[in-house]
Amino acid sequence: MKIKVLHIIKTLNLGGAETNLLNLLQAADKEKFEMHVGYSFGGELEREFVQAGARLFKYAEKSHRVKSFASLLIIVRVWRYLLKNKIDIVHTHNFSGHIWGAVAAKLAGKKSVEHVHDFRYSDPADFARRRGFNNQFKFIKYFKNIADKVIVLTKQNVAFLKASRFYPDDKVIELQNGIPIFPFAVTSDERITITARLGIRSDAKIIFTPVRVAPEKNVEIIFHIAARVIKENRHAVFVIAGDGPLLKEYEEHVERRHLSGHIKFIGFHADIRRLLAVSDIMLLPSFLELHSIAILEAMSMKVPVVISQDVGCNSEFIKNWENGVLLDPFTEEGWGDAIIKILKDPALKRSLGEAGYETCREKFDIQKTVKNIETIYANLAKV
Repeated sequence: MKIKVLHIIKTLNLGGAETNLLNLLQAADKEKFEMHVGYSFGGELEREFVQAGARLFKYAEKSHRVKSFASLLIIVRVWRYLLKNKIDIVHTHNFSGHIWGAVAAKLAGKKSVEHVHDFRYSDPADFARRRGFNNQFKFIKYFKNIADKVIVLTKQNVAFLKASRFYPDDKVIELQNGIPIFPFAVTSDERITITARLGIRSDAKIIFTPVRVAPEKNVEIIFHIAARVIKENRHAVFVIAGDGPLLKEYEEHVERRHLSGHIKFIGFHADIRRLLAVSDIMLLPSFLELHSIAILEAMSMKVPVVISQDVGCNSEFIKNWENGVLLDPFTEEGWGDAIIKILKDPALKRSLGEAGYETCREKFDIQKTVKNIETIYANLAKV
């Protein structure tokens, strides 16, 4: 008999948690597990979830906060779904979804897994120092130890949970993200087409940053390092793909500084792999991350990564100047020099890319991640 799992997430729009869940479902063992997905709004990825074999359940028609009357209705709807469909395990993937799903699971007498893709289990002072802001996280203390297992992405999360005693140690599992690893490349003609659409030369040296344009992502450091990089390599172009609250302000800044030929904000872009395929370096100087899917995608495509040290779990799997480059996001020192060094040395660029790929293949293949999660399900189903 199959184990029935209901995943609760807030949207099926394109995003890190949504992509991570889709990867998980695509790799899941369909013979042993029946996957259901509950969500509230959006639907850019609906078709892909259906193709992955998931049964979709819409528990609300729009976005709702935890502290609202709608929460009671959502919990009741999820509870009914659990009983009607004889769900065995609830697996939650975002903060609101965790509250709704875990409470409904308790009421229905079902097991639950809390999968943490956000910063709810971070030190509040450090979170604020890194420009993070989320008022809802203050409610998490009222729901501590509600899940049967909690999956976190970093050792920092594990340490916080131990210090705060939100969960006993035997309920906490550190398990990092996985991605499907497969060959992906573009032809020389495709490269010309892609770069032409970006408005840059086909032989440009592209430093690519896929990111939400928000304070915690530290995009403004690019403005400080770009001049030095461009001076050393006049064909260098920084391409930033993503939307966010600071996008318009930064676009205007680039225009005022007459840098639009070397710093390009291209807005939201769904096909990150195609952009990575024409990139020389993947740059991510964030103050806040947990385990970026974009970093893994770059490594899987042998694109050298230049990323923040001591942010999320970056320093747990990157060995500096071996399979990537780690730098302090709180200072611009070293970032420009690292980019220049890689662009000047094809052998170094190649070795960083190859080593990054091997790390990704060995540690972050989605098949391995899914097997670990399926073991959690199987053990909970036996209890």
